[in-house]
Amino acid sequence: MLSLVIRRCGGCSRVISGAFGATVRAASTTSHRELANFPKTQLNFLLPKGSCSSARNFSSESMKIATYEEVKDLCNHPEKLLIDVREPHELLETGSIPTSINIPSERLEKALANTKPKDFKFYFGGPKPELDTIVIFTCRSGDRAARAMELAERLGFKNAKNYKGSWTEWAEKENLPNPQK
Repeated sequence: MLSLVIRRCGGCSRVISGAFGATVRAASTTSHRELANFPKTQLNFLLPKGSCSSARNFSSESMKIATYEEVKDLCNHPEKLLIDVREPHELLETGSIPTSINIPSERLEKALANTKPKDFKFYFGGPKPELDTIVIFTCRSGDRAARAMELAERLGFKNAKNYKGSWTEWAEKENLPNPQK
């Protein structure tokens, strides 16, 4: 018997068990992006009825990815917040993206969930985001930023994004030295 867990939009998931032949075996070893290449007729039985069953276009908006251009324009959007989740020593080695505030990954949950707005501004140098604030997370290469975005979503932040290119892309496009390459 083969079991398959499918994760879809909104974090919902569905476990499918049974001997479904080649489609399930192939899907169980395939990344979620590659699943988009399967013929719809083969995947229909994997999808529940309801809001998650519709086909989605994976744009930067639906995947909650911030682009370099969006991050570059943050100086014109004080209502948005850029949070760098790297450790302070990493920032000393490379520098940081303008307008970003630093909240190391290990402190992020406590900072977003339990810190009072006045204390947040004192400790982190920026306003505490509201649940509907556009919050963009950055790190060195985008991995920690993706985890930070997922954490923020679990805490109820509706507009959390990952700057997938993070410092690596920023340094490249801004012609800055990147000692972490």
